[in-house]
Amino acid sequence: MDIATGYAALTSAFEIAKGLKNIDDRVKLNAAVIELQERILSAQQAATDAKDRLHEMEKTIEAFNSWTETAGRYALKDFGCQTYAYQARPETLSGEPPHLACPNCFRERRLSVLQYSDTYYGRKQKTRMASFSG
Repeated sequence: MDIATGYAALTSAFEIAKGLKNIDDRVKLNAAVIELQERILSAQQAATDAKDRLHEMEKTIEAFNSWTETAGRYALKDFGCQTYAYQARPETLSGEPPHLACPNCFRERRLSVLQYSDTYYGRKQKTRMASFSG
C-alpha cells in the first residue's frame, strides 16, 4: 500500500511539473510549486514507510527461520498417561543437558524448559532432578 501511495504521489508530482512550464502567472506558479513539493514529500514519506515495513518483514522472516532451526532440535514424545513434551534430540544438545520443552509454549514459538518435581496429592514433597531418557 505504501508503494502504491508513493507511486501515485510521484505520478501526480510529474503531472504538476509538466504543467509548470505553461504557467505565466507568478501566483499560480508558486501555488503549483508548493503543491509539487507536497507531493514529493508525500512520495518520500511513502518510500520511508515502505522501507520500514520491509525491515519489519525481514525481522519476521529471520525470527521464523531462527525458530524453525530451534524447533528442528526437538521431537514431540509421549511419556504416557496423556503426557507429552518436546524432547531435545541428543545429537543436537552440544553441551546442554538433556531436557524437555513445554508443548503449549512450543506451539507459541517459545522455548520453555520443563522443571520436574515430585508431587503427591497436589503437595510438593521434594524437588529432584529427573533423568529423561528417550
